[in-house]
Amino acid sequence: MENLLNYPQSTVVNRIVPKTMFYKFMEVNPRMKTHFVNDVVNITWLYKLSAGTLNVMDADNLKEIEVFVAQLKQPDCPTDLFSFIDANMPHHIVFILIHENNAMLLINYKDWADNTHTHFKITQTFSSPWVAITELSLAVQGLSLPRIYDNFVAQISGIGEHKAGTMAEIVTLKQVIAKMKVELLALQKKMRREPQLDVQMKMNKQVKAKRKELTDLKEQLEKLK
Repeated sequence: MENLLNYPQSTVVNRIVPKTMFYKFMEVNPRMKTHFVNDVVNITWLYKLSAGTLNVMDADNLKEIEVFVAQLKQPDCPTDLFSFIDANMPHHIVFILIHENNAMLLINYKDWADNTHTHFKITQTFSSPWVAITELSLAVQGLSLPRIYDNFVAQISGIGEHKAGTMAEIVTLKQVIAKMKVELLALQKKMRREPQLDVQMKMNKQVKAKRKELTDLKEQLEKLK
């Protein structure tokens, strides 16, 4: 596997990880095993980003960032496979998904599920558009691994530049906004079906309040970027 992202040679691992390794060390259910077999050709551990390989600072909750390349049998491989891998590995991961001559980036924004630092909870999955492999890029920006990871999330998600330390807040707010949009649409649909005028008026008041709350959250999100 080539040095796709042109990172320092000290970060290159370039080692194929047998799919059986995931079966051995993770509780792979039949559905996930089917994904591994039917959707993935192979997985390569391409880069190890750490204090030692990049000459940057690490943190107690972030010692390494791994970059894995997954060669896919089809471009519409379910992303829950990579969420499964990510949740069960002890490091933060960036995935490069490749199908034929195209590639995309995928990252699961996550944090430790408990103080044992053995299992992650995934907050949200972000992915980039498919591009030609020759156009793939992901810049290493920052003097510490947490900052580099946040900037990876910013680039892959399209969030862009943001203040240091605010990525967790941005991701959380985006989740709240997405949930509220769904609730608002459901409320509007229910209001349109309501036959009683007085009930419609009460529901319309709720719709206006939720719209106002949604606008406030969007303004709050813009201030964080």
